[in-house]
Amino acid sequence: MGPDDTSLFHKRTTWDFDQALEKAADGDTIEIQQGFSPQTDQIIRLKKNITIQGHVQINTETNHRLFTNTIGAIFVSNQAQVTLKDICIQITSEKSNAINVKGASNVIAQRVLVESLAQEGVNYPVIYAEDNSKIDFYDVTAQPSKIADGNFSAFILDSTLTVANSWLGCRISLSHSAASLKEVTVVYHESNALYMEKESTATVIDSWLDGGKVTEKSNWPCVRVLDSKLTLTNSSVLQPNFNAALSGKNATFTIDQGNLDSVALMSSVAHISQVTISESLAIKAQSVLQATTIFIKGIANGNINLFGNQQSKIQADQIYFGMLTDPNIKMEQDVDLDVGTFKQLAYNQTNHTFIKNEKNLYTITADAGKIVFFGEKPALVQLNEMIGLPVVKNEVEEFVAMAEMNKRREDQGLANTGMTLHSLFLGNPGTGKTTVARIVGKILYQKGIVASDKFVETSRTDLVAGYVGQTAIKTREKLEEALGGVLFIDEAYTLANGSDNDFGSEAINEILKFMEDHRDDLVIIFAGYTDNMTDFLKMNEGLASRIPNRFNFEDYTLDELAQIGLSDLNKNNYTVNVDDYTDLIAHNYGLSNDHSNGRWIRNLNEQLLRKVAVRLARTGTEDLSTITAEDILATKL
Repeated sequence: MGPDDTSLFHKRTTWDFDQALEKAADGDTIEIQQGFSPQTDQIIRLKKNITIQGHVQINTETNHRLFTNTIGAIFVSNQAQVTLKDICIQITSEKSNAINVKGASNVIAQRVLVESLAQEGVNYPVIYAEDNSKIDFYDVTAQPSKIADGNFSAFILDSTLTVANSWLGCRISLSHSAASLKEVTVVYHESNALYMEKESTATVIDSWLDGGKVTEKSNWPCVRVLDSKLTLTNSSVLQPNFNAALSGKNATFTIDQGNLDSVALMSSVAHISQVTISESLAIKAQSVLQATTIFIKGIANGNINLFGNQQSKIQADQIYFGMLTDPNIKMEQDVDLDVGTFKQLAYNQTNHTFIKNEKNLYTITADAGKIVFFGEKPALVQLNEMIGLPVVKNEVEEFVAMAEMNKRREDQGLANTGMTLHSLFLGNPGTGKTTVARIVGKILYQKGIVASDKFVETSRTDLVAGYVGQTAIKTREKLEEALGGVLFIDEAYTLANGSDNDFGSEAINEILKFMEDHRDDLVIIFAGYTDNMTDFLKMNEGLASRIPNRFNFEDYTLDELAQIGLSDLNKNNYTVNVDDYTDLIAHNYGLSNDHSNGRWIRNLNEQLLRKVAVRLARTGTEDLSTITAEDILATKL
């Protein structure tokens, strides 16, 4: 196919391009004469299985290819398979696709150049596929657009993209699609080089992804993965001086070897082996990292080498560092950090490489540097670190384990015991009922058993009104406030004092109804003295059956009271002779009518510090931290 030859001694031997397309049958090849470029400004619409063959010349000096045939945009539909070889596809105006594939069709491009000559306006995807279609690129070059709007892309929707041995100057965007890249370079600095969403999958092997954009208002990671799966093998992700070159949210990564400038995961899972990270690794928002060996080079740009937060899990055999940031490891207290080896290696900060010795081995120069922890410890750790309460701790552990098992069975569609979480906390004042209730609420939230970390503390005055009909409204407001979390009712027995004109029973009835209507949306903890709470349960037949979990808080021993008191003094930077202090507790507790446990020891410490203050005022001593024997003696009853 080519131009007419109408010279005197020749007759026409070639087809017109339109005629060739019309006459071609399934399986035919249309060959374009070298140097001929038909319909460069028109869309070529194809609905049959054909091959379009062009011609390429090789510059012997530069070894560069010269495409001698140029055609306009290719639009393929109707389940057609179109093969393009040795040809340039060129668009000249904005808002145009160079390749558009729909209707379960397939485009195969081999040794093809794709380019847009548009100088201004708005880009549409230069390559577009939808509706279960396929695009296969082999040795394809997509030249970058002169319009820098972030929209120049290969946009793949509900379809499949395969690229090998190619160079793409556009973004690859996958939406509910699959892609395979092997020996591919993607360079795009107006947005992401690779973007994945809506359960897309991609495999990238021996490839180079260079892109992303950072402005004052917005950031575009080089690779952004949302609700999708990405496998990287021996590939590079480049975006220097940024903390999320590879960024994932609700994503799954498998990364084997390769170089990544930085990694930031949120609610994601990553399996990493033998990977080098140039700047930083951040594991956030309940993400899970499982790794063999990771090398983190480190750069003095403010990014911390290794960061973790919000109940994430970091498990690795070895993590090696080059240049240490300060700090180089920063972890929230609730992160599960399990790393076999943290070491610093000899590192050349000039050329950013790890230094090997004469045996071609890395040289360990120091331990990991310093780890800085922040935030609260995990709730279960807080519970176990509380002084005393051995029985309650065991009961809470069983309670949480059972609730967690039921949730996991429910998530897997299995039958469960229908466990009710409403509980009774029984014990004398100062035995830690409120503190443990708060911790239990946190544990249930951190385990995903309740939806919210809300903890609403209330008592009779917050629930009972002085007029008929008002108590139910007041009680319901508190119940609704705690929905999704935990409602703690302190001294719950005061809701039923036995008086005929008391409105506490109205509050109880409203609570019972709400418990029935919101079985899975609320945990209510009723707390109070053991004897009083026993009488309270007898006031209404429905209470006992709806509150099956009982936790009995025992009084603290003298030794436990001493530990609590010393802990409080140490937290406030006071020092005291332990034996003298323990003797003070034993002496005063034996003579006191107030056995309110933790409350009693706090009151004792307050009395002791008053004696310290009086002594300091009288003597003018500058030592404000030491509690003396004189202070102890002055506090004794």
